[in-house]
Amino acid sequence: MMTLPTIEKKSHVSLLLLLAAGLLMSLLYCPPVDIFFDDKEIFRYIGRLLARGGVPYRDVFDHKPPLIYFFNMAGPWGLWFIDTALVLLTTLLFFQLCRRRRIAFPWLLPLLFNLLVRNYLVCMGVGMTREYTAVFLLLFFCLMLGNSPYRYFWMGLLVAATLLMQQDQVLPLSPFLVYALIKARTTRPARILLAAAAGFAAVTLPILLYFGLRHALQGLWQDAFRFNFDWYTKRVPLPEHFRSIHAALEASGCLMPLLVAMALGIAALVLRRGYRSMIIAALLTVCLSFIADLLSGHSFYYYLLPLSASLPTLVFTVFDGAEEPFLRDGKNRLVYGSLLCCLPLYNAVQHATHLSFHNDDLVASTPEYKWLCRQQLTDGQLYIFDNSNWTYAYNQFGILSPSPWIYHYFWEWYPQWDAGHAQLRSIEDDLLGHRTRFVLDFSDQMHFADPGARAEWKGFLGSRYLPVRVPGAGAPLLWELKSPGSAARQQPFSQQQVSR
Repeated sequence: MMTLPTIEKKSHVSLLLLLAAGLLMSLLYCPPVDIFFDDKEIFRYIGRLLARGGVPYRDVFDHKPPLIYFFNMAGPWGLWFIDTALVLLTTLLFFQLCRRRRIAFPWLLPLLFNLLVRNYLVCMGVGMTREYTAVFLLLFFCLMLGNSPYRYFWMGLLVAATLLMQQDQVLPLSPFLVYALIKARTTRPARILLAAAAGFAAVTLPILLYFGLRHALQGLWQDAFRFNFDWYTKRVPLPEHFRSIHAALEASGCLMPLLVAMALGIAALVLRRGYRSMIIAALLTVCLSFIADLLSGHSFYYYLLPLSASLPTLVFTVFDGAEEPFLRDGKNRLVYGSLLCCLPLYNAVQHATHLSFHNDDLVASTPEYKWLCRQQLTDGQLYIFDNSNWTYAYNQFGILSPSPWIYHYFWEWYPQWDAGHAQLRSIEDDLLGHRTRFVLDFSDQMHFADPGARAEWKGFLGSRYLPVRVPGAGAPLLWELKSPGSAARQQPFSQQQVSR
């Protein structure tokens, strides 16, 4: 029989190995080898704009809440350190919770969290908004089951952080939030609600004050919240949702963990007498992890990131207080854990053996990029139309776009978008106002939902710019201003405004 010091020593060794594994998986996405992805380049661009005194939703358009931009002010390595620290902190707290609740193999579920949140087929590297909200969800769960006197303050703070990082991810958090509030009724509910409100305000008030002082509160509301209900939705038949979700789960290696976790959860719900409310909350959280696909009508693999928190919490609720012999047995739990972790572990090994220092070649290896590297570009002197991957060029050259519109998917997705072409004309006015020298035009690769929009843009480009023959390039993508002297008077860059 093992003595208590022996158990404690093994527990410390397990924790150190777990944290080392988590750090190693984070190192697979440090800046030199991180996965190239356009969303992250956009976040980085807006982070740079913030650092230079610009204001999101006023000087640049995006429909994400603002917290991700403040994170990106830290730069690529700073963001990686923040990201890694948050994941390791969550791993530590989850391990301590598993050990405190006497979960066999307390390292197993925290390891599953790390394998899922670092699944290269889903996470797109570090820095995606849903990665952070998954971390916030698991932190919320650990605090909810903890005994810290300040836990309700921190839980309120995490709800606010989730809302201001990726608004739809409040929904997967809501079952645990409701559970926590119901549980809190037995102990001083007014005091608990006040603590949670204080935590919520600790995040939201500084953000609101920042945008309020810069007269951008309306832009924050319109772009980061209302826009997503008015435009960023698409009605798709339910069977099509199921097909797209199934395809993403199968391709990313998340299908097996989902099936195993759901089977365990449903079995425990049917067989168990106690702890059923927690299991119901955990099952609902898993189901709501697919809310982004259902709301937007789009199907992107990174929409599966919430599963990295919801699946470990579901399995935890199954193992916690289990009475059924097939769930209590330690060997069985190791078998379930192996089924949960085998495919994500294979993906981790697969990624680790195929790291590349050239993930940016999609842009950096092109003749146009190499040609532009030889130019002396300043703010407003380059505009990229309809290729968000090329936001990378703005970041590498250290310049800002002449227009707030740095990506253009909406002209392709929605036939009624920009009816009358007011936004397109605002782009044209910004290019003339800043006497933008170069335009990289990828619009021939775009299927404009409104043919009139294509005619408007092509007419402007042909009347004001001439194609540049770049050595080694195919069809001309780069255009140069015909006559800078004939353009409108140049405006100070800091005065650009988004036309609404």
